[in-house]
Amino acid sequence: MGYMKTIFIIVKKKYTLKYERKMSENEVLKMKSFVTYNGEKLIKTNNFKIKKISEKNKERIFDIIL
Repeated sequence: MGYMKTIFIIVKKKYTLKYERKMSENEVLKMKSFVTYNGEKLIKTNNFKIKKISEKNKERIFDIIL
């Protein structure tokens, strides 16, 4: 797996998104929904909040409240 990835952690569960890039915070805030690597659709609610962002070599991890 040599591609970049974006990961969401929601209630301690990890979701790797389908998009093969490290998404920026602004991009995440603008989007209304997200698709996981497994095809599951995550839809934002009014309670959406980014709690923490961490960065690794080829991935960006968002700890969020959906």
